[in-house]
Amino acid sequence: MLFDYKEISTDSMSKDYEKSIELCDQIINEVKKSSSDKEKLSKMDSIEQLIDTLNGRTAFMAQVHPEEKIRKEGSKIEARIENYYLQLALDRELFEAINNIDENNLDPDDKRYHEFLLRDFEDAGQLLDDEERKKLQKIDEELIDLGIEFEENIAKDRTKLLFEEDELTGLTDHELGSFNKEGDKFVVTMAYPHISAVMENCSNRTTREKLWKAFSNRAKQKNPEILYRATELRHKKAKLQKKKTWAEYRLHYRMAESPKNVEEMYKTLLPILKEKAEKEIDILMPLDDTLDTISVWDIRYLIAKERSRVINIDTSKLKEYFELHHVKRIMLEICEEVFGLKFNQKDNANAWHDDVELWEVKDSVTNELIAHFYLDLYPREGKFTHAAVMDITSGNLDSKSSCSMVANFPNPNIGKALMSFDEVETLFHEFGHVLHHCLGQNKYTRMCGTNVEWDFVEAPSQIMEHWVWKTECIERLTIHNETGEKLDLSILEKLKESKNIGVALHTLRQVGLGLEDQFLHGENYKDPHHIIVEKAHVSPIFYPFKEVNHLASFGHMLGGYDAGYYGYLWAEIIGDDLFSRFEEEGVLSSSVGRDYREKILSPGGSKDANELVKDFLGRDWSNNSFFKQKSL
Repeated sequence: MLFDYKEISTDSMSKDYEKSIELCDQIINEVKKSSSDKEKLSKMDSIEQLIDTLNGRTAFMAQVHPEEKIRKEGSKIEARIENYYLQLALDRELFEAINNIDENNLDPDDKRYHEFLLRDFEDAGQLLDDEERKKLQKIDEELIDLGIEFEENIAKDRTKLLFEEDELTGLTDHELGSFNKEGDKFVVTMAYPHISAVMENCSNRTTREKLWKAFSNRAKQKNPEILYRATELRHKKAKLQKKKTWAEYRLHYRMAESPKNVEEMYKTLLPILKEKAEKEIDILMPLDDTLDTISVWDIRYLIAKERSRVINIDTSKLKEYFELHHVKRIMLEICEEVFGLKFNQKDNANAWHDDVELWEVKDSVTNELIAHFYLDLYPREGKFTHAAVMDITSGNLDSKSSCSMVANFPNPNIGKALMSFDEVETLFHEFGHVLHHCLGQNKYTRMCGTNVEWDFVEAPSQIMEHWVWKTECIERLTIHNETGEKLDLSILEKLKESKNIGVALHTLRQVGLGLEDQFLHGENYKDPHHIIVEKAHVSPIFYPFKEVNHLASFGHMLGGYDAGYYGYLWAEIIGDDLFSRFEEEGVLSSSVGRDYREKILSPGGSKDANELVKDFLGRDWSNNSFFKQKSL
């Protein structure tokens, strides 16, 4: 049953927490007394399901609720939930009850879940002596508080810049109309639709530079010190766990297995990417004869300009063919056709904001209800500032899951919701996470949905971006928001040709972010942030290392991707390979789609990711498709 968020209050949230934890405590006592190994596992799963749904009713509100007091209460409960999980893992009697389970009596799913539980206890220090375990507990408790504070500081940042109209040359009337005004000046916020409009279309280089620096310095006052402290604590924890670095400790149970394998991936890619990037610079530089070098605030503008040249239509005009509601409808239709699903929009009366949509997912053959998802797509004050899919409840075979896409696309309720092509890709990307969450099912909550290795979790989202570029799909996605005319076929073909403009420069930026993360969590974690960013800068683009600290708003570093940001590129390589089957057998093939659903999405975390991929491809994955997709 879906929760009624309209009736939520700080008092109801607090009572909800107390009641849920009281029930969890009862079940924990039952686990300790139980003589049945399978019953122990079943009850541990019940605890996780209770806490998951509690998190979706309360802590999730910290990211999305329009009232500040509710968001603050959500953050408090988030910390309490994480600390409760920590206390569970520190409970010696509970550890012994789980550790004494005889695996000979378990089926494969039972064994895997048992292994995951033992990892939790190991992570909390149950294999260490008492003194070391107490040190570890203090570290974990502080890291929980630091993560929430870091996240709050980004969300609370209210940076805005004021510009005269002539400082925003190149923006359309529609884009200018999306800005509020203070007197005669336009107010440009750090919301993604504002950033995209200026960075891609504003011909005034000084304006782009000011905005890029402001965006890159969000939360700069407090978050750098939080990040320094977090990386120091992680290093200490890794040492207590007998590992050299946090990256080594963190990657132990990932597909990559070690930082060395991440380094090898980058070593393979970098020479190829750097060579192509130099050629891209030669193409982009002549587009603006005032430039003597290309800086980071130029790149999106120049790529947009080159794309406009190639497709013979201005990118701001191209937006007129990608109206959000239409794009969303076609995306859902494509997923229905390919994956054998049916989406039905439901009454959103109980959602946390009037803009939020509620949808149900059904199987197109059996009409069986599979899951629900929310779409919270538009910016508002205090809301999560990026794009992500957040769990509300993971579900299991006995209960339906639900999640929410939380994004910051143009709001059709306050103007025309015209999307850039990058935003169209982002919508498809995030919906890949929605599908993974909704379709991944298992008897254990821990193995449902997106609960897979962290460097595989992005593969089902990365693969979704491919459909955006295919003729069979792009023809349906494009329709003029006023005239209803389709985009000319010749322009569509040129748009497809523009796919890889600046691809090496973009990928080098991803490599750079991944290297920053590895350096932050490597042996030289104490290095000043500007030194870390400079060491990780593998692009030929100019970057003002000492003038900004984008790590202060790099939410991934305290949002679960620490030592794991490389996973975006790792998973993209896998996602490209997965899509190769669709290219070979049919982009909209329902048989391949059903196979993908059954072999990649539905198993959730019940198998190792390498096994899932091999089941679907019939072979081990490689980077050949990645090179092909990027024209490398």
